Amino acid sequence: SSHFGSSVQEPRRLHKGSDPSLFAMSPSLAQALLADASDGKGDCKENRCPLREFALPEVFKTHPGGQEHLKTAEKSDCPGLLFLAYHIGLDMDGAIGNAVKARGLKIPEAGTFYDEVDAIVRKLKEEHKGQRYIFHAWCLVITSLLLPSFVWLMVSPGLPPCLLVSLLFELYFLNIFHTRHHKGGNIYDSAFLNSALNPVYHFIDSTWGYYPPAWKWNHHVRHHMHTNEDGTDPDLPATYPLIRMFQEQERLWFHKFQTLYWPLLLPFSVARYPISNYFEHGGPLVFFVLWLVLMFILPAVLHGVEGPIWCMVVLGLTGANVTYKFAVSHAHADLARSPEHEVKKGIKELTGDDFMRDQIEESIDWGGYWSTLIFGGINLQIEHHVAPALDPPLLALLAPEFRKLCDRHKVRYTAEPTFFHAVLKFHLRLWMSG
Repeated sequence: SSHFGSSVQEPRRLHKGSDPSLFAMSPSLAQALLADASDGKGDCKENRCPLREFALPEVFKTHPGGQEHLKTAEKSDCPGLLFLAYHIGLDMDGAIGNAVKARGLKIPEAGTFYDEVDAIVRKLKEEHKGQRYIFHAWCLVITSLLLPSFVWLMVSPGLPPCLLVSLLFELYFLNIFHTRHHKGGNIYDSAFLNSALNPVYHFIDSTWGYYPPAWKWNHHVRHHMHTNEDGTDPDLPATYPLIRMFQEQERLWFHKFQTLYWPLLLPFSVARYPISNYFEHGGPLVFFVLWLVLMFILPAVLHGVEGPIWCMVVLGLTGANVTYKFAVSHAHADLARSPEHEVKKGIKELTGDDFMRDQIEESIDWGGYWSTLIFGGINLQIEHHVAPALDPPLLALLAPEFRKLCDRHKVRYTAEPTFFHAVLKFHLRLWMSG
């Protein structure tokens, strides 16, 4: 969280005793908690404030979106933009807006483009309510298969259990890990399922994945709010100097070969998380020790050198598959900026519409509904960056309408029909940048 240093502007906070604003609240929860705030739906347009003046609550223990989103926004340089991103599709001029107004608070100004996207998202959510249950079922299938598959790998290491565990880890990280943390831990919209499974997910996340407190800051703020900004976004821009993606980065002699050696770097992308969690992000030692025991010590005791080797294959395959899908969704030959490209505004100068356009033009889409459902929406990064807390299947339904909207507003919308088309354009980007 010290990455921004003195550049982070402390957001305004309310004095003690003030009623809190609403952050990442679903319409149903807003209605239930704040039914007394308003009688019916009213016009809250006049209750907007400039993005820079957006106020965060000092205390909000009953916040339906959980406390982590509030903590992340408090530390960030863009609490207003985070509010808009995580409330899109949640009827801010109705239940949420009226509740905010009744407590003397203001919600941040957005813009006409944002409002059009918000209306499309709300309409799709209302018309396709069953999609959330399809996604919930898919997450439960992944959860139910992961443990017995891992036990199979421990008992009888070999290629079949190795491939299955790698696939399930990939599906877990792309669906459950990613979506759960974007939704503040409320992946199932069910108190029973969330309370029963969140401890299991926390164990998996902290042992094999990216330590959640560090991921939330690096992903929600540094990646989603500063997408593809060299020196801030910890994802693709941070691969420099090994990989050169942007014209602002100095070209080194070996970059001419980067499109060839890129795949060789991928197996280490997931394997490094447990090490970084402890030594870089201050994660608990117990999870690092558990990772060493489960992936190296126990397999070696049970099966000799063969056991750890198969576990390393699992880590390598998982890293290659997850990272490739993420990378091709954020780098494309048509997205490469020329040296003459106008420098983007600083985040504190952005309007809601500026921010949304930047998010759209810095990501790409590939594939359709089934790719979206299976891989947790990693393939539809345009829609995901606009509505990060939306259940993945809805992203696929949003994409056609969203593309029409972008065409009307002359906003660049980059899409490929399949993952393989996206891979080709990704490697063309590597070639052009090298």
